[in-house]
Amino acid sequence: MGEISFKEAVFDANDPHSIYDYSRFIIGQSLHSLLGNVAVEQKRKGKGGLGQMVEELFFNYKINSNREADFGEAKVELKCTPLLKSKSDDSFRIKERLVCTMIDYYELADTKFEDSHLLAKCQLMLLLFYLHISGTPVYDYEFLFRILWQIPEKDLILIKNDYETIANRVRKGEAHLISEGDTMYLGACSKGQKGDSPQRQPFSNIRANKRAFCLKPAYMRYILQHVIGSGNSYFTNYQTAEKSNYELVSTLELKNSSFENIIINRFSKFYGLNYLEICTKLGITPYQAKNKYADISGLIASNSKCKRISDADEFVKSGIALKTIRLRKNGMPKEAMSFKNIDYQEVFDNDNWLESEAYEIFTNRFLFVIFKPKQGETVTVYNNKTRRNVTEQSYVLDHVFF
Repeated sequence: MGEISFKEAVFDANDPHSIYDYSRFIIGQSLHSLLGNVAVEQKRKGKGGLGQMVEELFFNYKINSNREADFGEAKVELKCTPLLKSKSDDSFRIKERLVCTMIDYYELADTKFEDSHLLAKCQLMLLLFYLHISGTPVYDYEFLFRILWQIPEKDLILIKNDYETIANRVRKGEAHLISEGDTMYLGACSKGQKGDSPQRQPFSNIRANKRAFCLKPAYMRYILQHVIGSGNSYFTNYQTAEKSNYELVSTLELKNSSFENIIINRFSKFYGLNYLEICTKLGITPYQAKNKYADISGLIASNSKCKRISDADEFVKSGIALKTIRLRKNGMPKEAMSFKNIDYQEVFDNDNWLESEAYEIFTNRFLFVIFKPKQGETVTVYNNKTRRNVTEQSYVLDHVFF
């Protein structure tokens, strides 16, 4: 027997695997190319409209207004999310954060994470990635990848902590002060059109911008990389153990303390020590290099697992950047802080500040590790390249914070 056609195919709405398997028919297709003019006739506006069209026209599944997942019986949420294609190397990049559900400030203040409809909508998702091209009708967007993504247990712990961070802002009457920099994986992104009136919030007379829970771009890149790295157009981690590069903290640690406290506490026994003393405590040989302070900071934060902390799962998924700062005697930074090189094509293509790489960089979190000069003290370190000792100002670890 040969491969069945799309017109012959059916799926079991109670089975996540069946829904995921059925989704293969839309990959490499647009709704228009797959369904003909019926997709044009049923065109709906907006990004949410595309998801509704896929659910109703492709899956033949009745759209409901329930607050549970789209495929309620299987507890699977359907999300159509856009990609952009780089003109320089044909690679794909995440266009925007993934909106999960709108935030009701009054409801949020009284709802635990375990009882939230956010959990029902993000725990297991069928993600359909499509190529966004400006000016293209939604029914002509080509779908490229499909992923059945189950949020791992450890990620759920961190997302729960993010949820409580946002909820606690609201409970303090500070909904107007919410920032995406407050959290790791789960964000509270601005929603609505320009000119929309701010919303009322409990515990304060100050109105707050309309917001939605979202998975941040860094987390979406992490998910996308699984399918890109597989060389296929499909991927699932449903009911499978997650494979990772290396973790900074364990699930057990997170059940007893917050990620921030775990990392900061690892630095506590190094306060007041200079570079040579820190190297001795870490059991490594001192060396002369421009990035040596970043290296020892990464080793401290990772419990000596790795210098390049940016490769750790938690940093990859959250987009947190570690920045070491050496101060002058007057307390001012010794050098300007650099970030990634400007991608001029990205700037040219993206006229939406809220979806730009620059916005993501400056609304993400930073782990700042501060070293201050110790008056009258120098350190001497051997330089492997020049094969001679280098004597320089001594700096001691002074402060660490997110």
